[in-house]
Amino acid sequence: MQGSHDFGLVVLSYVIASLAGFVAIEFASRMRVHGANRVPWLIGGALAMGTGIWSMHFVGMTAFSLPVPISYDTGITLLSWVAAVAVSALALYLVGYGQLKHWTLAVGALVMGAGICVMHYSGMWAMRMDPGISYQPALFAASAAIAVAASGAALVIIAYLKEVRSWRDVAMRVGAALIMGVAVVGMHYTGMAAAEFANGAFCSTGNQLLADELPIPTTLGTLLILGFGIAFTVIDAREVTAARRAARERETRVRHLAFADRETGLPNRARLSQLIVERIRARTADGFALVTFRVEGRNGRAPTAEVMSWMRERISQALPGVTIARTQPEHLVVMIDGRVDDVTQACAPLITLLRREFAVQNRYQLVTNSAHCPSDGDNAQWLLLRAAPKSAIADHFAPAPMLKPA
Repeated sequence: MQGSHDFGLVVLSYVIASLAGFVAIEFASRMRVHGANRVPWLIGGALAMGTGIWSMHFVGMTAFSLPVPISYDTGITLLSWVAAVAVSALALYLVGYGQLKHWTLAVGALVMGAGICVMHYSGMWAMRMDPGISYQPALFAASAAIAVAASGAALVIIAYLKEVRSWRDVAMRVGAALIMGVAVVGMHYTGMAAAEFANGAFCSTGNQLLADELPIPTTLGTLLILGFGIAFTVIDAREVTAARRAARERETRVRHLAFADRETGLPNRARLSQLIVERIRARTADGFALVTFRVEGRNGRAPTAEVMSWMRERISQALPGVTIARTQPEHLVVMIDGRVDDVTQACAPLITLLRREFAVQNRYQLVTNSAHCPSDGDNAQWLLLRAAPKSAIADHFAPAPMLKPA
């Protein structure tokens, strides 16, 4: 007895299989992200993926028609669904817990392939044909081989596609899901081709599920489950991404507080020390200099943040591209490349301008000093100490010669 297939339902079965593959990839990714809290994703993923694979098989079964009415036994059909869910749980467990090694891949592919065969052939058995269905040995073996190969390929694909970081990753997941759909559908229809129905065979009258009534509710229910599964993974991925972004922002703020002056946003002493170490390691031929500008208020008046910001602007205009740091409330330190004479010549007009403007204001005075690397040392702390103006360090330290206008 020869059967035939409804092409529309065949295409629909492939779509469902591909969606199930996509759900598998997404849930495996969520399991890896959540670490210790993977059990809910394992259970949900197994139910969604297993239902999708089973529905693909069932839609593929209902796409098949014989000259006699087709129906299915409820209990055996439920058993085929349980087998699909168990296979999905195994796949997600293998890729979600630990690394996928060669032996776990081989064992997992064999066990999953056997589970898929159980799902398929128990679904065929649910027809309870009389006389029973026989199978062509070659095609039967081919369907089992396809099931094992498809399982192995699915494990490798799911394990490889870990996180979505770009649209390329999304495209790779979609392509992988389509490949998994081809593998699952290939196994199913190979198994269907292996089936041989005797002339005059008929389904058991005790079957409760009529094939003509099942495709629409089965498809709608499965698409709803898969849709919710995909929606949950997308929402969770967005929440995880938002949490990571917030963590990076907090880390940035902490780093900024640790290495930046709060009033001006300039690098502080700790950050300047790091920059000095980096510059020393770079070993430039002419070296570099640290030039300290100290603002001293008359009558003990401390300079305000506005005064320091104003002086920073003047330094930036006169010496574009240099590094400016605030190591103390009244100190601005400039790190500038070049030899001692070149640095002195470059800074002289600026120092003259600042002193003149402070003299006009008659509120502050400017004190400067400098240290050059390597002539004055090649240690960050020593260079900062040498560059400090005399009034800013203990009397028993001998300051380096101050930069003066030419």
